[in-house]
Amino acid sequence: MTLGQFAVAVGASPRWVLNALTRLRVPRRYDEPLARRLALAKALHDSAAFSLPPAWEKAGRILAEADYFKDWATESDDGSVTLVVHLPRIFTNYQARLALSRTHFAPKRRGRAPSRRGSAIERARAYGIDVTLLDTQLAQAPAQRVREMDANNQALGELRKSLRP
Repeated sequence: MTLGQFAVAVGASPRWVLNALTRLRVPRRYDEPLARRLALAKALHDSAAFSLPPAWEKAGRILAEADYFKDWATESDDGSVTLVVHLPRIFTNYQARLALSRTHFAPKRRGRAPSRRGSAIERARAYGIDVTLLDTQLAQAPAQRVREMDANNQALGELRKSLRP
């Protein structure tokens, strides 16, 4: 996974990802489990006003003990604050971003892309043009085509003479 793919999967800019990994002192390995944990930490950081290191720790705890298909909840020691994380929504959004990162940032092939257009004759046939006359003309020798063209020009010249008064 490249940095661009990783950043799209996390839902952040590449610069934010680099700064977050540096601040958290996490090696830059750009793999899917790290992206999932960082995406959850970013969601906690953005919506619950956690600073990034506690959000990272909380995200690790949530991923270790939570069921991805249910909400995860924890309560403060005195019971005055309850944190509820709607994991299905967070992981659905994460999976959509991960799929986008895999399709949009697919590695490019080296070299020029092969032409998919086909020949002009094939495109004309596909469009619905009858190209049988072109095929018969191209099957003839060049001298034969010149003789036919001269004969057609003579016939057109005689037709023009007959039309003039």
